[in-house]
Amino acid sequence: MGENFPIILKLQNASRTFAEAGEKIYVKKNQVIISPGEIINGFYYIQKGRVLCVDYSPRGNEKIEFILETGSIFLESNVLFDRPASVYFKAITDTQLVYITREKLLDMITNDLNVSLFIMESLTKKFYSSVAQLREVLFYDVECRVCNLFLTMAEKFGIEEENAIKLDIKISQQFISNILGINRNTCIRMINKLKKLNYINQIHGYYYIVDFEGLKQYHAQKIVQP
Repeated sequence: MGENFPIILKLQNASRTFAEAGEKIYVKKNQVIISPGEIINGFYYIQKGRVLCVDYSPRGNEKIEFILETGSIFLESNVLFDRPASVYFKAITDTQLVYITREKLLDMITNDLNVSLFIMESLTKKFYSSVAQLREVLFYDVECRVCNLFLTMAEKFGIEEENAIKLDIKISQQFISNILGINRNTCIRMINKLKKLNYINQIHGYYYIVDFEGLKQYHAQKIVQP
């Protein structure tokens, strides 16, 4: 499935270059940074915080495309190909950004190989992540996708505690529905099933992977089932 190219994106190796290349901007939790249709003259580097890339269906259903972590960049493709924004970007924590203009980006790409490689890595990971999400929708059932999401989040946000792995990010059932693009009632049913199987639990808004190996094996079985 999409384990190698998850929906949660975090990059490294260019933090100092980007941090010193642009204007620092502070955005509050839940603040919309960019909306569809906006003309893009620069891109953003996430120095600290977390940003969602969100799209909406014609009926108004929200779909979370990516969770962008500290060290990630966004809107670089819009800058390079001179395209307006097509989705929303909004902060889900208080976030420190660095805004870098198109002119500065082109200068860095021309003169710094590491920046060029970083940009290519960012674009490639987003492309393969989108392909992985499409494959999940086409070839795997909802239960399998929910399991995969919890395993991915355990890898990215997991903190080992006694007899469990805590996901150090508060996520709601609606949030999970929006990531996977599934009906909320279906999502609730799948989560409750995993709870009854003692694979996961939820305490004070945080999910815990109670049996990581068991969940991993259960997920593997779901993949091979016809």
